[in-house]
Amino acid sequence: MKKNLIYFLVFFELYSYGQELKNLELQFKNPPQSAKPYVWWHWMGSNFSKSGITKDLEAMKASGIGGATIFNLSSAVQESQAPTLNNPWPEQTYRSSAYWDALKFAASEAKRLGLELGLHNTVGYSTTGGSWVSEEQSMQHLVWRDTIITGNGKIQQIQLTKPSLKADKGWGRYDSKLTFYKDVVVMAIPADKRQPELADVKILTLKFDSIKGILLPIPKGQRWKIYRFGHASTGISPHPVPDDVIGKTLEVDKMSSKQSEYHWSKVLNPIIENLGEFIPGSLKHILIDSYEAGNQNWTPGFREEFIQRKGYDPLPWLLTFVQTVTNDKKNSNRRLLDSEEKTVRFEWDYRDVINQLYMENGFSIGKKMINQAGLRFDWEPYSGPFNTTQGSALADLPMGEFWSNSNGGINSSIPAAAGAENKPLVGAEAFTGRPEVSNFTETPAMLKKSTDGAFLSGVNRLILHHWVHQPFDDKYQPGMCMGWWGTHFGRFQTWFEPGKEFFKYIARCQFLLQQGQGVVDYLCVDKLVGNADLLSVNDFMKENISIRNGQVLLPSGRSYPFIVYSDTLILPEVAEKLVNLTMQGATVVCPRPVHSPGLQNYPDCDQNLQKLAHSVWKNQPINPCGKGFVISDLKVAIQKEGITRDYQVLKDSANEIKVTHRRANGMDLYFVVNTAKQIKYNGISFRITGKQPELWQAEDASIQPASVWSDDGKRTTVNVKLNPQQSVFVVFRKPPLLVDHLTEAKADTITDDWSIHCDSAGNSYFSSNENVKINFIRASGLKSSMSVKTTQYKMPNQSWNVTFIPKNGSSFERKLPDLIDFSTSEDKDIKYFSGTAVYKKIIRIGNMLENQRFFLDLGKVYDLAQVKVNDAEKVTLWYPPFKADITKGMRVGENIITIEITNTWANRLIGDEQEPADFEWGNDRGETKGRALLAYPTWFLKNESRPSQGRKAFSTWYYFRSNSQLKPAGLVGPVRFYDKSQRKINFEIE
Repeated sequence: MKKNLIYFLVFFELYSYGQELKNLELQFKNPPQSAKPYVWWHWMGSNFSKSGITKDLEAMKASGIGGATIFNLSSAVQESQAPTLNNPWPEQTYRSSAYWDALKFAASEAKRLGLELGLHNTVGYSTTGGSWVSEEQSMQHLVWRDTIITGNGKIQQIQLTKPSLKADKGWGRYDSKLTFYKDVVVMAIPADKRQPELADVKILTLKFDSIKGILLPIPKGQRWKIYRFGHASTGISPHPVPDDVIGKTLEVDKMSSKQSEYHWSKVLNPIIENLGEFIPGSLKHILIDSYEAGNQNWTPGFREEFIQRKGYDPLPWLLTFVQTVTNDKKNSNRRLLDSEEKTVRFEWDYRDVINQLYMENGFSIGKKMINQAGLRFDWEPYSGPFNTTQGSALADLPMGEFWSNSNGGINSSIPAAAGAENKPLVGAEAFTGRPEVSNFTETPAMLKKSTDGAFLSGVNRLILHHWVHQPFDDKYQPGMCMGWWGTHFGRFQTWFEPGKEFFKYIARCQFLLQQGQGVVDYLCVDKLVGNADLLSVNDFMKENISIRNGQVLLPSGRSYPFIVYSDTLILPEVAEKLVNLTMQGATVVCPRPVHSPGLQNYPDCDQNLQKLAHSVWKNQPINPCGKGFVISDLKVAIQKEGITRDYQVLKDSANEIKVTHRRANGMDLYFVVNTAKQIKYNGISFRITGKQPELWQAEDASIQPASVWSDDGKRTTVNVKLNPQQSVFVVFRKPPLLVDHLTEAKADTITDDWSIHCDSAGNSYFSSNENVKINFIRASGLKSSMSVKTTQYKMPNQSWNVTFIPKNGSSFERKLPDLIDFSTSEDKDIKYFSGTAVYKKIIRIGNMLENQRFFLDLGKVYDLAQVKVNDAEKVTLWYPPFKADITKGMRVGENIITIEITNTWANRLIGDEQEPADFEWGNDRGETKGRALLAYPTWFLKNESRPSQGRKAFSTWYYFRSNSQLKPAGLVGPVRFYDKSQRKINFEIE
């Protein structure tokens, strides 16, 4: 009975494990909603409609988008923030009844479709504020004015002029004249002393009567410079805001808990009131975009907060903000007080207090209130006067950003901080684009480099920038733009249909990259060094860190072999905590401390730090301390812990083959990318043993055992062949297959199509499109070689019947004598074509062999291709090389090959510029950036025929001119059809 129970439990465990593996494979092929890319859904001013909402959301669902964040922006987002005139729905103002009705409808439609929605917390895309914020409630900064007084030996009554107040005139612009001002302090220093000392500063008054002034006894002949310091609104506005609130909004004071609570109540209460039925249903999150609100350096109560946190009065040190008169260019923008060292220390303390107040009185309050409302807090915590690491730890979904023409990496502190907090998702505002780059010429092929770069940097949820809401009739394409910004996704993009495969690629990658945790070697504090997770100093001091068997355990559940603090500047309390952890058994890697970065408790802070350093740091490679160790050199710590390289690219491609690693439930997966422009066939050594390597390809959802690999009991080396810009997941999850697998394979030539394949049993077979001799060695030691030859056929240069389907307009057919670049055609309909062109060929096969494989090489393609054989499913090719396995669907006899090629909007838009404009031009930013639609024309508002019949497209931003260079378009080829076989096949191509 007992034995039967054991058998049952073992069987059940194996069955459960098998089901888990099966579910993993099924979800990889068809990723869940959480793995799909999201979008930023920009609503432009009052231009939103229910019909457009439905069409947008249905298109998102159809294309594999998981959700959207709604932004309420100006009707035209440009540098001057000049709105478009004659908007069709002027009554649909921000937070009007029509606005809330549209949001309710959007949330309802999202619920129907199973999509997630969120809202940016304020108007515009930065940062936290609104029309409800007054000057007194807004971000504050210090302002001052100085007066030089010469003493006459008597008590003098001095009137001090109020400092001037200037509002920011940037993107948001606050139209009203600033009036709020409150005094902070009046101070004086000797006027003729080039570098004053702290003892020279005289605080005259904290309260100032602007009518009576102040009474000062100044000895005859002495000259004093008197400063009147106060605080006022920075005048910074959220931007770019809907038309009806332009010039009426201010950024809220981010260091005041009172004002933060006020702001977030103004944000959340109306949302709960109007959309509460969709929380936590389809309405899931509130976002704060990247920080663009400028600097804030004061708030009511700042002096008291500073004294409480740092132990000394900051008021005399405010004089360091004032520009000094000096020939020293290095210090020309500030005044030194006492010394350079003390001034620098004060500045460190000042920045630290600002950071703490931003986090405690600003963003932490926002997160708390957002969570209490049942919503998730998404945040891009960078570019402001606060700590990115601390902000990333605070956010429910920490986010970075990358641009369309970049390598795709985000700030490394963000995923490292998320790792320490054991947060499963790291987001990224993806493909933000400048007009010189993202101007309706962008394609998935162009975006792949930055996509993979983002994944390598730790991102596992892309939020695409952007999907602009299209409220108008579908005949107006490409339609609404977000000014000149962003990569143009959305239902009006020419490659909307074939581009779905790009979204599938993203989703499959994200599904695997959302599994488990990123694999790191240790924990860093304050600064990230090497392959590690990261804690900010403030969070390190707050965390209840425990030590178990020498492992450092965080409350999040993450554990590490040691902690790294890499700077010689360290707060005494931080050093004390590190030493206390070593007393409990931790290993701490830290150079011998030199001094504290701040002025707090100076000079005792440095003396205390040196006493601690003298007792612990013994100038030895490894210093025992209590139950643990202090090590000054990171390399020594890595060697002590026996940490080897997580992966190593063999041969000469270490700088071109990039890898990232995650681990989940005993499964290790490595995302491997070839960033080079050449094919790479490399061995990669992984810190894994005892498991079968598998290759998971996110492009087509294929899974197969690795063909060539070896396991020496310490590491596993896998040979991986990747095309330019190609990626693959190397997954270790099962015991090795009991087969005599290949451990080495070399070819006399690496060609585009030389490849090694595995069947389900792990047996390898080879193929190539040229004569290739392959030498290989098996695990058993057997050495052998074989030659592979493939029959190849170039499609004859004969006429092609092509059906042209423009993105907007009627289809037409042309017979082309040969494959051409459309932009070189004399036929204007072809020359300026944007859309999908359909080519057809017939291939007759006299016989087919067992396991025969057929391929189609399209050569040069501009820009995406879909290939279909007979009634088989289309194969989408969205980046080069444009080669398709067309075996499925091929049969003896006649085979109809259909090739659909989709290009970008660019040529049609350039073609329109050959025609007269039937609207007025607005702001012109030059040939590299484009120009705006000034106003919606009368014929558009009345739904009349266009006066300029030759214009086919309609947009709110125009990137091109009549002399802009056309872009290559269409199927250029040469097209080749070939089989991978060493035996004779009869072909006929028509």
